[in-house]
This record gives sequence, structure tokens and C-alpha cells, in this order.
Amino acid sequence: MGQHNFLHLWDDRFLYLTPEIHSGLTARSSATLLVSAVGRPFRLEALDGTCVRCEAALVPPHVPRRLDVDGGGLLSLNVDPASIAYRMLARRTGGQGIQVLDAQCFGKLREAFQPALEGALTARQLRTLSAGLIEAVAGGPERDSALDPRVDRVLRAIRESAEPQSLARLSAIACLSPDRLTHLFAQQVGVSIKRYALWSKVRRSVQQFSGGRRLTDAALDGGFTDAAHMSRTFQNYFGLPPSFLASQVSVITDAQSHAWGHDLAAA
Repeated sequence: MGQHNFLHLWDDRFLYLTPEIHSGLTARSSATLLVSAVGRPFRLEALDGTCVRCEAALVPPHVPRRLDVDGGGLLSLNVDPASIAYRMLARRTGGQGIQVLDAQCFGKLREAFQPALEGALTARQLRTLSAGLIEAVAGGPERDSALDPRVDRVLRAIRESAEPQSLARLSAIACLSPDRLTHLFAQQVGVSIKRYALWSKVRRSVQQFSGGRRLTDAALDGGFTDAAHMSRTFQNYFGLPPSFLASQVSVITDAQSHAWGHDLAAA
């Protein structure tokens, strides 16, 4: 890996910038938009062994892939499954597998890719860039599409506490039966309650790295049972151990991200 790795964290998305990456088979709960920083193709391999070389791709949640980026630089934009941006991208993916994109769709946004990779853009400029990337792929600006308020209450409960939330308690919060909540949540959010809860642990733990927390503390504060559980999850999600993120990645957290628990749809 190169020496300059940045992870910019907002409530509804994070942007990972790296000169190169070689990951094993990974899959995560976010929709992931991958874009070459300098127009040099990267390699993606699907679970069935199908390989593509491209400058941009959109990967739906929980679609396994291997990724190889050799020195050309990569922007990896990961979008929370409960956000407006995710729902926009989901309409584009249509539940399909890896989608190769025409990098020309990003137009003048490409002028900002190299400065972003070099750490030369402000947090506001990077947020604007991330919104532009989503709009270019989704075909329009981010527009509000509110979730069912019962699902929104469940999302808040999951995000606001690192403690395990039982299905019975979440069902009571939603005023729905467990079966009805399970179906409605998956229908509205696109992932199961269990998978979203795990994503929230990852999201919460990553935020701890910006403060230089010890791995054990980051794991417990994130909601994992121990550092080993966090390490296995990070390896499955990102192909990287949390120790790498803690020691070799500059994690920059937006000020509003510290209030993890406010409505993502309003972010």
C-alpha cells in the first residue's frame, strides 16, 4: 500500500482515497462506487471468477469482489444503506451485480480526483465531490425520499446505542410484529436488520480511529464483543485489518458525524 491513505467520514457515507489496494474477497452493507483517480483501469473479480478491468464501477451491497488497484489511485465512495444517496444508487443497480460505468459520465469532476487523492481538498470540497459522483451515476441530484417513520425509529435506535438491540425491543419501538418489521425494514432499507446493525458497528468503530483510540477500546465502543470480532468483520468488509486503518490511514471525521444517531435522511 502507498503511504498516503485518507478516509473521510460523514454520517451517510465515507470516502476512502488510496494510491493502491489489493484486497481478497470482500463484501459490505454499503453500495460502493469505485473510480480510478487518473484514468488507469483497475481490476475487479466477482465471486464466480468473472474479471473486469475498468475505470469506474458500482457494486451493490453484499456483492463479493476482489479488487486490485496498481498505483493509479482509487476513490472508493461507500454509501450508508439507510440514506437518500443509497436509494438513488439502488435504483441504478436494480439489484444486479457489479456494474461497469463509463468514467466519462463524471465530466469535470475528474479534475478533482488527483487533488483529492493527494489530500489537497477541504472536507467541504470532498463532500461536494461525493455528491457530484452520486448525481453523475444516478442521473440527477439527491432528492428526499423519506423512509417509513416506523423504520426510521428503528434506525435511530440501532445507531444511537452500541448495545445489542433485540428484535423484540425494535419491534416494540416500531409498534409492529417482529415478522412485519423484518419484512418492512428489508424492503425499505435494502438490507436486513442484522446486517444494518453490523454496519453500524463498523461505522461507529471507524469513527473512533480519528481520535487515536486503542483497537480494543474502538471495538467495545463500536459495539463489538472484542477486538478479534472487530478484526474479522473489518477483514470481511474491507480486506484490511483495523490495525491498518488505525495506523496507516488518516481518518477525518466531519463535525456532524460525532452526533451519530441523527436522521441520515436529513444529512
